[in-house]
This record gives sequence, C-alpha cells and structure tokens, in this order.
Amino acid sequence: MLDQLMQDVQYGIRGLRRSPAFAAIAILTLALGIGANTAIFSIIYAVLLRPLPYENPSQLVRLYETEAAPGNYPFTGPDFLDWKAQNHSFQDMTLMSWTHSMNLSGRGEPDHVVGTPTEANFFALLGARPLLGRTWAPGEDEPGHDHEVILSYGLWQSHYAGDSKIVGTDIDLNGEKYNVIGVMPVGFHFPSEAQLWIPLDMDSKSLGHRGSHQFLAVGRLKPSVSLQQAQSEMSVIASRLEKQYPDSNYKVNASLVSLHEDMVGESRSSLLIMLWAVALVLLIACANIANLLLSRAVVRQKEMAIRGALGAGRTRLIRQVLTESVLLAGAGAIAGVVLAWAGVRVITSLKHLGLPSANVININPVVLTFTLILALVTGVLFGIIPALQISRPGFYEELKGGAGSAISPGRKRRSVSDALVIAEVGLSLLLLVSAGLLLKDFMRLRSNNIGVRPQGVWTAAISLPEAKYKEDQQQFSFSQNLLEKVQSIPGVESAALSNRMPLEGGSNGYVALRGKPFQPMSGPLVETHAVSPDYFKVMGIPVLQGRRFTAEDVHSNFATDERESQIAKTNTKMTPQESNAIVTPAIVNKAMVREFWPDQNPIGQMFSYGDKDGPWLQVIGVTDDVKQWSITHAPVPEAYQAFDGSRFLFLVVHTSSPALDVSSEVRRALAQIDSTLPLYSIRTMNDVIAEHASGQQFLALLLGLFSGLALLLAAVGIYGVLSYLVTQRTREIGIRMSLGASRGNVLSLVLRHGMRLAGLGFAAGLVAALVAGRLLSGLLHEVHPSDPAIMVLTAIALAAVALAACYLPARRAARVDPMVALRHE
Repeated sequence: MLDQLMQDVQYGIRGLRRSPAFAAIAILTLALGIGANTAIFSIIYAVLLRPLPYENPSQLVRLYETEAAPGNYPFTGPDFLDWKAQNHSFQDMTLMSWTHSMNLSGRGEPDHVVGTPTEANFFALLGARPLLGRTWAPGEDEPGHDHEVILSYGLWQSHYAGDSKIVGTDIDLNGEKYNVIGVMPVGFHFPSEAQLWIPLDMDSKSLGHRGSHQFLAVGRLKPSVSLQQAQSEMSVIASRLEKQYPDSNYKVNASLVSLHEDMVGESRSSLLIMLWAVALVLLIACANIANLLLSRAVVRQKEMAIRGALGAGRTRLIRQVLTESVLLAGAGAIAGVVLAWAGVRVITSLKHLGLPSANVININPVVLTFTLILALVTGVLFGIIPALQISRPGFYEELKGGAGSAISPGRKRRSVSDALVIAEVGLSLLLLVSAGLLLKDFMRLRSNNIGVRPQGVWTAAISLPEAKYKEDQQQFSFSQNLLEKVQSIPGVESAALSNRMPLEGGSNGYVALRGKPFQPMSGPLVETHAVSPDYFKVMGIPVLQGRRFTAEDVHSNFATDERESQIAKTNTKMTPQESNAIVTPAIVNKAMVREFWPDQNPIGQMFSYGDKDGPWLQVIGVTDDVKQWSITHAPVPEAYQAFDGSRFLFLVVHTSSPALDVSSEVRRALAQIDSTLPLYSIRTMNDVIAEHASGQQFLALLLGLFSGLALLLAAVGIYGVLSYLVTQRTREIGIRMSLGASRGNVLSLVLRHGMRLAGLGFAAGLVAALVAGRLLSGLLHEVHPSDPAIMVLTAIALAAVALAACYLPARRAARVDPMVALRHE
C-alpha cells in the first residue's frame, strides 16, 4: 500500500512537471485562498480560541455593576469592598483604576506613558510572574507605601534599552520618585494600554463614595463555582446593599462576564465575518481548480483508459487523481503560509483595529496544523469530482478514439462544470454585496457630521502631575497661561481647553431638575463636559440659542469650585440652604433639551447632578449635538460647564490653514511654562475621526479585497469553462457553419450559454445575499442589509465581468474555419 502511494506521488509530480502552466495557475490560486484563510485563522485563534495567558484563565471573571440606565458600569470603591467581604464564590477579587496618563522624565525629553494603578493582589490573582524582580507585596497599596512601579516589557525595551540592572533604581513619574521593583514578560498586556503599573491606594478616602463608578474589578472563581452561581450570589449581595444604601444603590445590581469574553467584546462578529469571507474565497478557488482538472481530464481520458485496460481498478485511478490534487494543495499551502505570514505582519502593524492583545498573533504550530488540515480537505474537495469523472467506466470507448464524443462532449461533465461556474458566480455576488454594504456603511459613517469641524483643528493632550499641580489655583493658572501663549502663535485663529475629546467618551450622571420630583439613581444619564469660552468657536459647534461662556463665567465657576474644595477638605458638607444658593452657568445640547424641556424654553432652566438641593447649573445656551462616545453612537444629553482648570486637559486649536502643524510652536510655549511636561496624543480632528472609523474601514476594505479576488476567480472560471466548451465543440461548430450558421449565430450560441450560467449564479447569489444581510445587520449602522442600490450595482458589475469573460471564447468560436473544424478530433 505504501509503495503504491509513493508511486502515485512520484507519478503525480511527473505529471505536474509536464504541465507547468497548469500547475503554476493552480498553486497560485490555492495559495491565495489558503493563505487568506491561514492569516484570518491566526487572528481568530489568538483572539477567540486561545486561552488567556494567565493561570487557570477560565476562572477569571470581569465584575460590573448595573443601574437603572442600560449597560454595564465600573465599580464604586465601597461596593467592591462589600462584594469582596461578603461573597463565597470567589477565591479572590482585585481592583484597578482606569489607565492614567503619566509624565516620565529623567532621560532626555519628557515622555508620556500610560500607567495602571492596581490593588496589591492584582498580579497574584492573575498568576502573572515577572521577568525581572518581583510584583506587589501585601501592604504596598496602602498610603505611604505606594511609590513602587513595575514596567512592561515594551517600556523597558524602548525607554531603558532592556537594562537588566533597572530593578532597584528610581524613575521620575509625574515629578515624583518611583522605585522599579519588577519588569513583566513580553506577553503580559493587561490592561492592553498599560506601559507600567503602580499601587492603587486602597484607603477609604481614595476609594471614593458609593455611586461614583470609577474602578475596574476582576475576580477568580473557586474551582467548584460556575459563572451562573457566582452571578446569583452577587445579585443577592447587590440587593442587600440596595436596601442598606437606598440613595446611592437604587437599582444597582451585579453583572459578571468571563474575562476572555469581556476582552473579545465586539470583535467576535467582525472576525467571524472575515473567516466566512475567506472560506467563500477558498470555495471559489476550489471550484476553479476543479474546472481546470475537468478540462485537463479530457486530455487524460485515453491515458486513464489504457491504465484501466492494463488492470488498474477505479479505486486506484481515483487515488491517483486525488494524490495529484493533494500535491497541488500542499504546494499551494506552502506558498499560502508565506503569504499569511506577510499578511499577519501587515495586520498586526495597523493601529486602532480594536483587536484584543492578550495573546500574540502569529503563525504558530496550531495555525500550521490548521493549514495542513485545510490543504488536505481542499485537495480532496476540488479533486474528488474530476477523479470520479476521469475514472468512470466506459474507457473502451476512449480507446476507440472517442469519435462520438468529438461532436458532443459528455453532458454529465459539462453539467458538472456548469454547476461549478454557477456556484462561483453566486458566491462572488454574495461577497460583493457584503463588501458593498460594509463599504457604503463606512463611507456614510466617515462622511457623517459628528457635530464638529473636521478640517483645520489641531489637538493635543497634557497631563499635570499631582505633586506639582495639586491645588486648584495652580491648575487654573496653568490653563490660563497656556491659552494666552498658544493664542499668540502665528496662524492660530482661536484656541481652547477641554477635559475630553469628541468620540472618546467621558463621564456622566443622573440629574435633578429644580422644582421637579427627583428619584436618586434614575432617569436619563447626562454627560458632563468642561470647556473654555472659545471651545465652540474652535470646534465649529454652533450655539443655537443663548450665549457662549465668558471669562466672567470661568472665574465664577472657579470661585465655586474653590469653595466646594475647601469644604471637602474639612470633611463636612454644605447645608441645603448653602448648596441651593450656588448657581453656575451651563450650556446644554439639543439632545438634553429634547429629553428634559421638549416644550419649554431651556434658557434659565436649572438642574443639578444627583442632588435635589443643588448646587445648581443654569442653562445659558443651547448647542448642536456632538457625538461623544463613538462614531456609531448617537448623541446623548450633554451639559457643558466653564473650564477652570484640570490635571488632565486637551488643547484644541483652529488654524488658518488645514495643513498647518503648530506642534513645535505649542511645545515651545509649553516649555516656557513647564519644561518637564510632554505634549502627547497630537492629532488633527480628521485623525481622531479616522481612528474611530478604522475598524469599519478595515473590515470593509478586507472584504472588498476578498470579493475582488472572488470576482477575478469567477471570471477566470467562466472563461475556462467556455474555452473548454468551444474546444470540445469545435467540430460541431464547423458542422453548424457548413450548414449555414453565421458567425453571429455562433457568437450568440456561446454567449447565451455563458450568460445563462451567470444568470443562474446571480439568482442564487442574490438569495444568499439577502440571507447574509441579516447576519451583517449588527455591523451596519447607516445602511439597510438589503440595500437595493448595492444589490443592483454589484449585479451589474458582476454581469459586465461575466460578459467580458464570455465574449473572448465566443469570439474565438465565431472565427472557426469550418474546413479545419470538420477535421478536428
């Protein structure tokens, strides 16, 4: 058996060598199909299938709180402590803060880094071990013991050149000394943006108050506890806390999600769509190769008939053909792995795709095993039909010369080829429609007005270290000084400061309307946003009613904040009379007016964030809506307050020319105020919008690439089948022309046959596209899944390609010389 198999392999290699053009076309076609599948599978394996690189990752759970408003919310510090103390489902829980923007100085120019404050048990709970040094010791998250730092592998390499003696040295973070106690290994990325980790102060003051959702939490389940059991227990604890703290915990519940599922997020559907697309491309490639093999089978009929006459059974003949198919698939897989390796490098180098980075995406043994299996399955898939056709009984007719078949080739073989072409056209149309829907959706999203001007707006971020800018007055003076210097830069039309950027989220809260009943922790959430007076002018946001902020508003707001800050330092609260007397100006958007004052004049209306006794914000103006959470998220109610300083701020500048880059001038202005502060996240507003549309753009372009490849393969398939048909019916065509058929009749004969196949493919493809549109609906935001324009345009495009593919063989048939054709065998 093994000897026969080796003979089949050697014979197959010799046969492919005798047909180098056929082998090259087949291998290239398969390389594209298998390579695309391998590249996408490598991403899917790393993101969806491979366990997280932590100890017993299936036990890790992301913990959330929920409220009356939809969605999952971060934790409040006091609630976390209660959950941790009262549960029996978890081995342990750990708390961490949002990533912090920090200033790293001491070696050359100051640099911006992203740090994550964590509880002392953070690394132990994940089972993560350092490459160098150690992780947190118990007690290092207490006040006075919180100036240690652990570096990520990337920061250690980029900023410290992989210095093995870094452990034990001090680095300067936000103007304070931190002692490096460890370096994490190359594969540790949690959270994904973190470049370093610092201790999180776990004292009650730092953890804040109930109702203030500002922390992230992860738990490790006990081995015998399921996620559903833990969810039930946490819901009971949340209900208990709601009864104990009705004002702050009204309708607050628990939500538990596996850490892996939480990190995958919305990327699952996009990845599965990509896998589906490349699978269709491979199916089209298989249909193409099968048609090539069927055409080649005609040439090999006598060869197979002779082998059969000499004693080779049908099973042996089938095995021989399948061996050649698998050899082709193997060669295509080798070339495909090379293409996949290059494709993965390109994909992983792209930014802002939103892919989880816990596992490294690469071509690893599991991916290679997938490719090997795929090659075997592919070889059998495109080889089985030709193998059955070429080994069919009746080879004695072939030995006699096949005179009968010269006039009309086997209908069965032609029907198989026709069916394969119909499938190719249908699958191609399905891919084209899917890509067209996603591309149209992306174009609409990209061109949609998010509420701000995209051109001529330059932005950057600045982080003020607490050690140097702890007092409100220091932050206020810095912001005023910075604005004054930036506004004097040549080419700057106007400049402003803000505590957040459009499309990048922020903070929100429930509001009380003055004079209206108020239920704590209920009602629509309202975004809060602090901006300096010229912000609306810089960003091109129209003020539809009322007025903008003035310098007097800024100073008034600062005085109020100073008063509240001084009271907070004494651990006391204002009396209801005192807070009711405080009124500061606010500007609201149209969405907030629609929500709270749909039939009233909003100017002069008062509201407060979460307290029926104030302090109050009084509406002085109404602006147009701005998308604050994402390019696909509709605008939500939003209230602007006068910016009077912050430790984290965005600078936005409107320049006289869209192409003007003021980075160097702003850096000089910043250095004149404080040379230790880095300027980072430098982008134009167009860049910001592009970043938030990059996920949709990547998916649309990738599907467009795959559908273009499918279209090319379908055109080649139609051309190949009709060329084969013309070759096999040459004698018949000669007879027809001898009996009076014109060249136009012959041209029409071949064109009708080809376009009939394309038409049947269109019908099947449109039905499949309508079904697939429902699957794509979750990824579409501005386009209907059965958009008629996309359906018609893609069908026309595919029809044009099919007509061109049909015309060339038809023209060749029309030019046949009848006398030559009659002598054709």
